[in-house]
Amino acid sequence: MTVGTARADTDAPVVAVLTLSPALDLTVDVGELTLGRSHRVAPAAEVLGGKGVNVARVLAALGVPVVALGPVAGEHWPEEASGEAGHSSVLTWDLTPTSAPLRRSIAVVEDSGRATLVNESGHPHTGEVWEAVRAGVRARLADPALRVLVISGSTPPDCPDDLVPGLIASAHAAGVEVVVDTSGPALLAAVRAGADWVKPNDDEIAALFARDGRPDRASAPGDLLADAGRLVDAGAGHVLLSLGAAGMVLIDDQGPRLRARLDETLHGNPTGAGDAAVAALAWVRSERPPTEPVEDPTGQAPEALPADPAAGSAPRSRTGTAGRLGEDEVRDILTRAVAVSAAAVLMPQAGQIPENWRDLRARVLTEDATTKRSGDRP
Repeated sequence: MTVGTARADTDAPVVAVLTLSPALDLTVDVGELTLGRSHRVAPAAEVLGGKGVNVARVLAALGVPVVALGPVAGEHWPEEASGEAGHSSVLTWDLTPTSAPLRRSIAVVEDSGRATLVNESGHPHTGEVWEAVRAGVRARLADPALRVLVISGSTPPDCPDDLVPGLIASAHAAGVEVVVDTSGPALLAAVRAGADWVKPNDDEIAALFARDGRPDRASAPGDLLADAGRLVDAGAGHVLLSLGAAGMVLIDDQGPRLRARLDETLHGNPTGAGDAAVAALAWVRSERPPTEPVEDPTGQAPEALPADPAAGSAPRSRTGTAGRLGEDEVRDILTRAVAVSAAAVLMPQAGQIPENWRDLRARVLTEDATTKRSGDRP
């Protein structure tokens, strides 16, 4: 169900972004945060957020037609709708009403650029809400204009285990590429379901494999790249690994392909950098030609596919809908992802990029993925 619309009926969305756990984002600016002391600050900036919402806003700022989906209590939507300006012609909101309160995500950003995040856990939704979310995404997958489905953010504790794998299967049946940015068990589920892209950061990779029975595992660059490769071995098509200020690496079934970084570290608010990178990746992949839908054994249309991914598309190769990438494609993805991600750091809130972000593209350096730099973990 569409709660609000912030675009005219112009171009159909080519990217759909699902936020499983939207939030009320509060950004607090403070000179220096001192634990155990009180701080007087200016009023916090509040905006409807969550990782997927940030991705959708950056895509819209890039001029990419996008639709944002997710469960949001109706009372939070009207006041947020009035704040969408500047890129509303390409941004559609297609939110699922829920009675669950909106969780809060508080970012305390210091003048140095250090950010401290305090994230409430998501509140549970009813089974009817989750079925409506599932149906809403599948309805979007039936649109032949759609090229990419992004599933981003944390999963509420009651999120059905089959939701993300089932949507990946539905997307593949429609010839739509899937990008997943989450962590922990949800990331593993997406990998095993054959997500075309996953975008973990270094901390998420280290934590994931520490929980995999190896709590003493080192997190040196070589280990991180090897573990990212394990995600490909387990079913992911490609891994876009974020190493913070040290850049990003693209890994596929050929191993680490290339590493990209900005020529110098930028200081600002880093909280939306990862979401901006996902937006850039979805932007690049939305430009690909249409892909023939994967024949589904049930013969059903994407919006009617069963929730069980085992009953959906047949097993897929590790390269997935995305296919094997050429060197120029790898370089293009990394260059845009690093530039847009770096641009987001310069903005006061997540989900924003400056108009002159393109100036940063010329400052992106590419190199062998295994080259160690001073910003790497020891």
